[in-house]
Amino acid sequence: MSAASDRRGTRTLVPGTPVDGRYRVARVLGHWSIGTAYLAHEHPGGAERALFVLPLAKGREAAWLDWMRAELLRVRQVKAPGLLAPLAGGNAAGIGGYSVVDRPRGGSLQQAVKQDGPLPGDRAVALVERLARIVAAAHAGGLVLGDLRPSTVLRPSDADEVSILDLGLARGLSGYLAQPPEPSPAYTSPARRAGGAPSVPDDVYALGALLFFVVTGVVPTVDADEGRRVVTPPSWVRPELGVSPYIDPVVLRAMAPRPEDRYRDVHEMVEALAGVREVFALPPAARELLGLPGGEGPFRREPTSPYLLHDMLGVPEGPPPFKGPFDTGDHQTLEIDASELEPSE
Repeated sequence: MSAASDRRGTRTLVPGTPVDGRYRVARVLGHWSIGTAYLAHEHPGGAERALFVLPLAKGREAAWLDWMRAELLRVRQVKAPGLLAPLAGGNAAGIGGYSVVDRPRGGSLQQAVKQDGPLPGDRAVALVERLARIVAAAHAGGLVLGDLRPSTVLRPSDADEVSILDLGLARGLSGYLAQPPEPSPAYTSPARRAGGAPSVPDDVYALGALLFFVVTGVVPTVDADEGRRVVTPPSWVRPELGVSPYIDPVVLRAMAPRPEDRYRDVHEMVEALAGVREVFALPPAARELLGLPGGEGPFRREPTSPYLLHDMLGVPEGPPPFKGPFDTGDHQTLEIDASELEPSE
């Protein structure tokens, strides 16, 4: 027997099920809206993999195989440690479409922040810097992600390492799925929300949104008129956390509505994040002199203006969308992102 039905009626592969003569299912890792992930062993050698069974749209099987072949060629050119992208895939008899990646380690960043709350400023910056380095390596190999969000970032609970799970949804996978997911608006740039193809500035935008999320614990929100408004500075949202105002300019620039006002590439954003990380590493006396959180130095810092980019880069200014520098009434509180990569209840 190769499959069984769980309590919700979803057909599930049982342990020992072979897939295409190359993989053998060990157990379920999780159920997602796009399909089910299994821990599987690859033969020969028995390497652990994550095998995603992806129900395909009717009549799209042949086109899916063409896309998967092209995707595997794209991924093969990329050397980005920490990026979990497809290693193999195809159609298997009795199973349907499947995609294989290295076994993910740890839970999602979405779950970690929900459970433990936002990270201190220095750890948040260091984490997003590591993510940015993975994305920069992917870009160097010609691969744009286009679907970076907290549920695709994996982080072991006992370590600072991070990885990114990227099945290629923004590069075309969604068009072949029976239940294609919607992009996550909070982490999707205005151009992507308008239907544009994924680009480097879109990944920069998503990294800025991730920094906002991990340092505040809330989903970044931008007023409906994205072409005119900028995101709230993180230090406005959670002033009680002592978030350094030095994080604000990084988020504001990365999430600028116009692509030309963002960092030119992810390497430039990595340099900015590394600079902020070094500020956090300053000795107490230097931190106090600069007026960083935890010090009572002679220099007082004014709250960051959300129109910092307007002053520095000429971003079109619109009416202020917020009532005051510490008003959080218009901000969305933390909720689980109902995306395709968060396990369902």
